[in-house]
Amino acid sequence: MIDHIQIAGVLDEAACSALCAEIRTANGRAAELLGRDGQKPAWPEIRKTRRATVSPATEALINAVLVEHKPALERHFGLALGQIEKPQFLHYREGDFFVPHQDGNTPLIHDESRFRKVSAVIFLNRQAEDPSSQTYAGGSLVLHGHYSGPELRVAMPALPGTLVAFRSETTHEVTPVTRNERFTVVSWYRGA
Repeated sequence: MIDHIQIAGVLDEAACSALCAEIRTANGRAAELLGRDGQKPAWPEIRKTRRATVSPATEALINAVLVEHKPALERHFGLALGQIEKPQFLHYREGDFFVPHQDGNTPLIHDESRFRKVSAVIFLNRQAEDPSSQTYAGGSLVLHGHYSGPELRVAMPALPGTLVAFRSETTHEVTPVTRNERFTVVSWYRGA
């Protein structure tokens, strides 16, 4: 088992479409990696995606969604959660990916990520093999089970407006996008 929760409908279809449009046209830069001294430049062999700079109103909307669903995550994971990190608005284009990694809460990490307890992803558009201008192919969020037993990998369904949350020490990846564009918002809940 991989400890995670999916909450459908945290954003409606219109909000998801508006967010995709804003992220597509917003200024942005290569998404960084968190390192011992803060944000580190992206390493294209590890993570290749664009982090968009959205409006304060959009950031406030997503923060409100994350705050609203914090009690459900606390119940599910049995944790007291505190601060929510600033959300990242991600734009994956064809060929973009993020190799298997952990977001934090592991004993070997000594940077700011050690305070992260729960990782959250909000899907903004649909993953589908059928070609459409509104969908993308590839780009699966795959959660990995513990490596001590049989290999377990679970791809999360990318449904617009769905929040997927998992413990930050869970190994996960984003497989390469093979068609069109993938839009998501990610954030992290720290311990209380």
